[in-house]
Amino acid sequence: MYVTLIGLIYETEVTHVTHGKAVVGSRKPLVRRAPRMSMPVTAALIATSLGMGISLAANPAQANEPPANFTLVGAGFGHGVGMSQWGARSMAVAGMDAGSIVTYYYQGTSVAPVPDTMEISVNIEYRKALIEMQSEALDPSGGGLEVAVNGAVIQGTPADEFRFQRLNGQVEVVKITGGESTVIGVGPSATARPIGSTVVHVVNKGSDLSRPGSRFRYGYVEVTPYTSGGKTSLNAVNKLRLHEEYLYGIAEVPSSWPGAALQAQVLAARTYALAKINSGIRASCNCHLDDGNGPYSDQTFVGWSKQSGAQGENWVNAVNATHVSPEAGLAILYDGQPIKAFYSASNGGASQASADAWGGLLPYAVSVPDPYSLDPANPESSWTRTITQAQAAQAFGVAAVTSMAITERQVSGAVKRITATLPDGSTVVKSGTAILAALKLKSTYLKTIDGNEGVPLAVAALPAQPDQPAVAPIPANARTVTLTTADRADLPAGKPFTVSAKVSPAAKGLRVWLQQQVNSEWQTISKKKTKAKGKVTFTVKEAWPPATTQLYRVVSTLKAEIVGASPDLTLGVVPSVKPRQVSLLSLPTVSVKEGKKVLIKAKVRPAKKGLTVWRQVLVSGDVETGEWKTVQTKKTKKNGKVLFLIKKAKPAGAVYTYRLLVVDDRQAAGVSPIISLEVRG
Repeated sequence: MYVTLIGLIYETEVTHVTHGKAVVGSRKPLVRRAPRMSMPVTAALIATSLGMGISLAANPAQANEPPANFTLVGAGFGHGVGMSQWGARSMAVAGMDAGSIVTYYYQGTSVAPVPDTMEISVNIEYRKALIEMQSEALDPSGGGLEVAVNGAVIQGTPADEFRFQRLNGQVEVVKITGGESTVIGVGPSATARPIGSTVVHVVNKGSDLSRPGSRFRYGYVEVTPYTSGGKTSLNAVNKLRLHEEYLYGIAEVPSSWPGAALQAQVLAARTYALAKINSGIRASCNCHLDDGNGPYSDQTFVGWSKQSGAQGENWVNAVNATHVSPEAGLAILYDGQPIKAFYSASNGGASQASADAWGGLLPYAVSVPDPYSLDPANPESSWTRTITQAQAAQAFGVAAVTSMAITERQVSGAVKRITATLPDGSTVVKSGTAILAALKLKSTYLKTIDGNEGVPLAVAALPAQPDQPAVAPIPANARTVTLTTADRADLPAGKPFTVSAKVSPAAKGLRVWLQQQVNSEWQTISKKKTKAKGKVTFTVKEAWPPATTQLYRVVSTLKAEIVGASPDLTLGVVPSVKPRQVSLLSLPTVSVKEGKKVLIKAKVRPAKKGLTVWRQVLVSGDVETGEWKTVQTKKTKKNGKVLFLIKKAKPAGAVYTYRLLVVDDRQAAGVSPIISLEVRG
């Protein structure tokens, strides 16, 4: 039990910013959070005891009875930045072409041809223990699969199954035919290439090789090992041409939509991919982007399943309509460069500015009125969510909530701040993005809470000329920021680390900021100037808190405005203390008369003198997820033993639930079994 508590000292709300979109239809909206690695209640209470400014006040007299439920009415699905997919559909129905649609959502941009025949790497299986492949013939001439590893090349048929597994930090390939296994070879990577009219099924352990979403037709699949924290896993990456092979497999919108809406989606998808290619390969996935299933939640890529699905020819025609030659396709450009073409399923009547959603200034991603997104055909043009009192209280981190109100909105109408009033009349304020994540809402576009609008929601109006967007100002000396520090999953808690980057066009003395994402917002934690050749290195004093995943980025600034931002840097902070076991030397269940003393004895292993041990009492909820309060602190003796004395047990009839928590270097190192104390009359 102590293992699950290692490093869970502080509560944190580090999130992973969505880079792409929200998927229309069967896919979920892409406003996602990185997994919270900490145990919230334990962390918050430990932070309390360490003086982090969080207090556990006694319950005041209830002036107002907290309601059982709250009703939230909102609109939209996803982050709302950039193009609305449902809005693009509505515009297409109204007769607008693809170029007019995208240049309205991305202000100051143009649509122009760019070379797009480069190879793109798409992660289709992320850090798996085992990956399996099998070919399928599309016609009588197909079915061949060429598999290569460390110089050995073998050609399989649909009757053969190939298994890619880990072996001493490398990839081992095994061919299975008729139940008989043959090792093909072991190497630092392995590839599988369809030959002729063939698709290859690619799945991980426990999946079905007949799963439709696993079928890939173009390019080849590369399997590579990734080792982190002493553990090796496997990545499978489909490498293929962006021009048509990748785009044919994008499954963002239904193929039944109007042609202009499909073409607008193609333009956004190609442009988004170009920007990712320009950012380079991500080490953790060996990819430019993933298939929409993580870890980065990029564009939804399902390979052959899109092209061969219902009305798939409509999608293929839309992709082909954006080609200007066999080597070039149309893309969305700002100042001559492909933009970061963010998009989502829909918004609440106006698109979100990137600066409001994530804190990064993108001159083409500003808020524009978007009544198109509220088309009644859009199933998320209005939605209602009823949350319980317990859900509301948990979202705000309090015992009870009397009322909630929208107290600040972004320009787009999305909620920026929500204020909760507590039974004692005090208030707690949370950001819209924090509430979005806590309550798993479809978007931050809330209209009302219990029928109350709070800060008025502006009504979006149709622009006079949606196909004639005003040109946004171009920032002077727009720059590219490239990280020279790779993603890392094993930073030891409490230790310093560095983040390095390079700014282009290179120059000495450029102003650069290091930012960390906290509560879905970018916060600047350090400022520097570039050295010669545009290089800069930041030193962060300590990786903290443990058992969390953190996001950093480096931005170039001009007159306090961001004119270039690096890709996100993902860092996993792991506990840096030795795990310890806490054994009880006294009975776990105690029953004493009121006024009598109680002794709680325990021993910590491995034994060490001077370890801090906290006695905590459960004040609400259950033992796994409830709220614990530290009531007594002791130090271990040389033999690891520790003794807690409760001088007088009271009042009669009370039942207490205790636990002992070992704290080493500000990190939880172990926890005892539960202790139950009953006070008799």
